[in-house]
Amino acid sequence: MTPKPGIRESKKHETRRALGFAAFDLATERGLQGFVVEDVTTRAGVSRRTFFNYFNRKEEAVVSVCGFVFDDAMAELHQRPAGEPLFDSLRAVAGVVISPENLELLNRLSTIATDFHDLVPYELAVRERMVLGAHEALVARMPPGCPSFYPLALVHAAFGVIQAVIVHAADHPEDQVTDLIDEAFDYLRAGFQTTKS
Repeated sequence: MTPKPGIRESKKHETRRALGFAAFDLATERGLQGFVVEDVTTRAGVSRRTFFNYFNRKEEAVVSVCGFVFDDAMAELHQRPAGEPLFDSLRAVAGVVISPENLELLNRLSTIATDFHDLVPYELAVRERMVLGAHEALVARMPPGCPSFYPLALVHAAFGVIQAVIVHAADHPEDQVTDLIDEAFDYLRAGFQTTKS
């Protein structure tokens, strides 16, 4: 289990989160070109200097919300029972990533990135951090004798089916997301065989 952060670290995390969500909300409301860093700092109630302690550009702040979803997912992973199969742990984490609230947030970010291609490199950087972080967390939970390639392959496969759920859910809002996650992970578990042999 990961130790709880101290007061100073918690405050830094809260400030980063406030800045990220302020930038994200402004991008949603006004578009990426419709606001400047000062608008973000005013909304978050911090100084311009504080902003640049956390982010280099407003684009980086906007996509940081995706990282916050990942942070919540990793917190869930650290709470999973010791010795739980890696596949089951990752399935539980997927439920956090694609909770209804997070799914709406990820869809909003995708819409913004579609309209403003300047965000794409920042979004890709956050995704890479997520893959590396998830892999590192699974390696730490690997049972003895587990092939070293397994966690990396599992993480990439899981990210792929999570993305598929996000895309499908956007086109089919009538489908229950939890059912889609179960179906996607059932495909993974079965090696994507759709019929019994």
